[in-house]
Amino acid sequence: MTTPETAAVVIPPFIQPDPALWFHMLESTFELASPKPITESKTKYNYVVAHLPPEIATVVRDVIIQPDSSDPYADLKIKIIDRCSESKTQEIRRLLAGESLGDRKPSELLRVMKRRAENHNIDDSLLLELFNQAMPVPVQTILASISPITSDKAAEVADRILAISPNSIHTVSSGGVGSPSSSRNERRSTTDLLREEIQALRKEVADLRRSRSRFRTQSNSRRTRSQSRENRLCWYHFRFQDKAQKCVPPCSYKGNPMQEE
Repeated sequence: MTTPETAAVVIPPFIQPDPALWFHMLESTFELASPKPITESKTKYNYVVAHLPPEIATVVRDVIIQPDSSDPYADLKIKIIDRCSESKTQEIRRLLAGESLGDRKPSELLRVMKRRAENHNIDDSLLLELFNQAMPVPVQTILASISPITSDKAAEVADRILAISPNSIHTVSSGGVGSPSSSRNERRSTTDLLREEIQALRKEVADLRRSRSRFRTQSNSRRTRSQSRENRLCWYHFRFQDKAQKCVPPCSYKGNPMQEE
């Protein structure tokens, strides 16, 4: 049966990304209950259990089945916040996940990221990781080869890279939905272009090797023919060697200088 007290309590929807905020709102609701605030721990506990989403209730199943005997509400609150809240790292990732390079310089993007995260105690290694994720793949590859490196140094290097190759900026996904033609153009990323350039270089090297191989073959063939001519004997010297009584020029035999008269 609904009582005047319960009729005045409207529980806000559970905020899954931020359970701590939900409990702050819930406690304000308890304070505003009419005709008097709700202060009894067991009553608060019952309100929470009755309004938990099924997936959250499953996470704290043990606490619901066996509630704390002294202060069930406080115990359930601590367990829900502890088990269901995002970690500090997850919160920061979510905060900065929407940042993309777009038409900005990398150093400008880093300043925006730092400004958004200025109220959080963020380690530079995490900021560097999130910054790298917003860079074009070729820039990521180059930055990954530099160690050690800070986020500021990474932004400085990325600025120089994109100043040399500005078209790389357009390979970064903006996250928006464009026209079909622009989407097809975006699929042709810098990685694809680099792959094509590498394949072209490999073909040039292969062609050069084949050309050199043909040149060596032709040179060897000419050398062989030349040597064959130099070593060519007349029939008499080829047949009788130094016993030959005649020699028909041209003949390269050195042992007997006689030639046919």
